[in-house]
Amino acid sequence: MADERAAAGLARLAGILRAEATNGLFWGGDDGELARLRLLRRHAAALTAEVDHRPRDEIESVFTADEGLRTPAPATEFRIRCADGERLVQRRRLRLGGESLGRRLAGLGEALETAAPAAVAGIADTDLAGLPCPHHFLLVYEAATPLTAEEARRRLAPGDPDLRGAVASLPPAASAVARPETPLPVSAKAKRTLEEAARLSEASAAAAATVYELERHERIIALCANTVETGLTYERIDCGDLAADGLATGADAAIFDDRDRLLLIRRTDTGQWAMPGGGAEVGETVGTAAVREAFEETGLDVALTGLECVVDKRDVGEGDSRFPMIVSFSARPRDPGQEVRLAELEASESRWITRDEVDGVDFFRGHEHRVPIAFAAHFAR
Repeated sequence: MADERAAAGLARLAGILRAEATNGLFWGGDDGELARLRLLRRHAAALTAEVDHRPRDEIESVFTADEGLRTPAPATEFRIRCADGERLVQRRRLRLGGESLGRRLAGLGEALETAAPAAVAGIADTDLAGLPCPHHFLLVYEAATPLTAEEARRRLAPGDPDLRGAVASLPPAASAVARPETPLPVSAKAKRTLEEAARLSEASAAAAATVYELERHERIIALCANTVETGLTYERIDCGDLAADGLATGADAAIFDDRDRLLLIRRTDTGQWAMPGGGAEVGETVGTAAVREAFEETGLDVALTGLECVVDKRDVGEGDSRFPMIVSFSARPRDPGQEVRLAELEASESRWITRDEVDGVDFFRGHEHRVPIAFAAHFAR
């Protein structure tokens, strides 16, 4: 029988494979590795075509055009209380070639004749919600307007239809949530495609030139294996705007100890100091990315305590084509006695600094802005 939930699950799996292949191509490799990654991306397109209403060649053309890194992409959710008591919700993705987050917030205030929202009220996630569209996280903002709902609708830009649906908003401190990784039921045809993808990754893992290549293909092998062949057929669904040019997003963890000190690591690539962080991965929330990066780079098991800031680098003049968007969380070690254990490939040193020691630190680009914000937010709590 047709199964819409299984179709959405296969679309999700295909989206993760697409991201793994595209990101591998972005970072590069030898000719054999690049050829296998291109084949993996074709398999991702084939899996998407199993459930989407568009033909495979159209989907494959979209996937082949991928150039930048693929991460969970940012979008805004505006919850608007109107003068007549009606509440409106508008969801729109932030696009690489479009307005910045700061410009969008200011534009909302201007359009609705109200103050531009500043504080993020929550973070929602389309992947957690099971929507079949490409993975997005929604920055939730609340606003009130003196306009009626009819007039507010007239002034608002249209939302993105593929972001509609029941998507729960979580407090930032509670946003490091993982989906249950139960085996996904798949059709016989999809299982064959996944087996072919796994064989490609097994070959790449055997020939991996770096630990990052090895880890990427180990993830793909595990993803393909966590499926079970059944006799189902798929409900045709709309997998959303597959060609949307979303902003690649990184996540920071501002880790404070019980003496109000912030943990910094010295990056091995530049020798500069930074908070632990890195790119978010399709299939995980940005909160989970911050926790994962903290553990990978420092060995610390941390719990999120809040959201420090969201930085659209286009608003602050930071030219960074890799991760134009940064979501910076505050965190604390779950075990105050746990020692820092650095990942040698990522960091050569660590240090805990007080607020008074910020000046004079040679920060990696962007952290000279985010570290003072982290301290200010920490002491404001």
